[in-house]
Amino acid sequence: MYVVGISSGIKHGHHDGAAVLLRDGELIAAAEEERFTLAKHARGELPRGAIGFCLKQAGITMREVDWICSPLKTYTNYAQRLTEYFKYQFGHSPKIELYDHHLCHAASSFYGSGFSEATVACFDFSGDSSAGLVAHARGNDFRVLTRFARHNSLGLYYGMLTQYLGYQMTNDEYKVMGLSSYGSPEYLGKFAKLLRPNGINYELDPELDKRRRDAEMFTSDFSTRQERIFTEKMEEILGPRRLRGQPLDQRLTNIAASGQKQLEIVTTEVIRSAIAETGCGDVCIAGGVGLNCKMNMEIAAEPSVKRLYVPPVPHDAGVALGAAMMKCAEAGHAIAPLTHAYWGPDYSNDTIRETLDKIGARFELLDDPVSRCVTDLTDQKTVGWFQGRMEYGPRALGNRSILADPRHAGMKDRINLTIKYREEFRPFCPSVLYERQAEYFEDTFDAPFMVVTFPVNEKVAETMPAVVHVDNTARIQSVHADSNPLYSRLIGEFAKATSLPVLINTSLNINEQPTVNAPLEALHTYFCSGLDVLYLGNYRLSKSS
Repeated sequence: MYVVGISSGIKHGHHDGAAVLLRDGELIAAAEEERFTLAKHARGELPRGAIGFCLKQAGITMREVDWICSPLKTYTNYAQRLTEYFKYQFGHSPKIELYDHHLCHAASSFYGSGFSEATVACFDFSGDSSAGLVAHARGNDFRVLTRFARHNSLGLYYGMLTQYLGYQMTNDEYKVMGLSSYGSPEYLGKFAKLLRPNGINYELDPELDKRRRDAEMFTSDFSTRQERIFTEKMEEILGPRRLRGQPLDQRLTNIAASGQKQLEIVTTEVIRSAIAETGCGDVCIAGGVGLNCKMNMEIAAEPSVKRLYVPPVPHDAGVALGAAMMKCAEAGHAIAPLTHAYWGPDYSNDTIRETLDKIGARFELLDDPVSRCVTDLTDQKTVGWFQGRMEYGPRALGNRSILADPRHAGMKDRINLTIKYREEFRPFCPSVLYERQAEYFEDTFDAPFMVVTFPVNEKVAETMPAVVHVDNTARIQSVHADSNPLYSRLIGEFAKATSLPVLINTSLNINEQPTVNAPLEALHTYFCSGLDVLYLGNYRLSKSS
């Protein structure tokens, strides 16, 4: 049985389109649509490019697909519209099955975890008329303990904070998270009035929501990317907001720290209360707020939590996976745990060579890129690393990455200023060999998807200053030889040369552009940035030698 799962939809508010393909419960391919359209988040677009890739990867046509599975179960006539869409775009529509948005999130995390039983929390903005849920999952059964009302939304709360600080909602929340580490939670008392814990639930002040207050004006969703979503009450409590482009001061930085801390307090209380009800300390997190790695660190540190799993796609791209998993589970197929994220397109050396020849690039062909790349890294060169299958999810995990030596603090500023063209306070993540991560980071567990932050061992922090955030934490990627042998070998050879099994790893893109998919996009990033060297398969390009 072939099942295609999709995310996003046909309205402007839909985003993070993706497609996955499962065959009898086995994941064959998965990719986000933004990597094909080159428009970040692929807003309001069904994932035509990603669907086409999945079919090509499996060597099948749409007529061989048994089911198309999607969230948006509550949308009027949506199944009929999807049927018409697939007939128009692909000449044939398989059977359509719609699921609840947040159950899709929950399924993507629970089935991906491999746990036999879990307490599952979905913290999201909105979908299918709610903002998330808490469930007790066992086998193929999801017993919903509570649902968060659409306007009682942690995604909405953090989006308001993002807008208040002068950033773009549904895009820049990670900037607020990074900024928060530079402040102190001096405004925590004020935030406690805006967002209040309530056991397995919480309460967001309804007077903050402009859509709710001005319902006669906003009769349907309005563009959260262009219009203010919070009322004047937020400024009455916190003081004047920051206009986009204005400088940051310590007051605003402390507000970021306070808002982040209140999120952590509330979600940890939800998890603690949920575990008390389910009796299960294995926890799965999903929903867009699940990308908040500082929150995930606090949840992992909660004493009642035994194990924590966050998938590589906790945001809306993940509902495509969850929808397909639910259909396969219903059909009696076993779902294998999701232990890596390398499910996207790959490109042969011959294909790469064709692109290089077309643009007239100068390059050298290597028998093995690893040894030469180690020399480049130890020579303090910044490296674009394009290998194997593209990652499914927002994190570059060693196949579409920018790599550098973390031993010098100045490398962080260099990459931010000359390659990524982004704010100086933004941190970079370390890729570390799984078997050695406990030497460098504290309270660790397997974290292959770069979605949880860990404290850095203070005894070794000075050996890798470029990946240590100002609060002495790092969002690590645990690297395994069995899931990515080439990248693991690169880090291992770098460790032999430097005694450090850690590399700076950030996505191969320029700020506000999607992570690259194809060789041509990698070349565009290389030539339009300060990257020193680019490795495309076995080909090496250098701006110096």
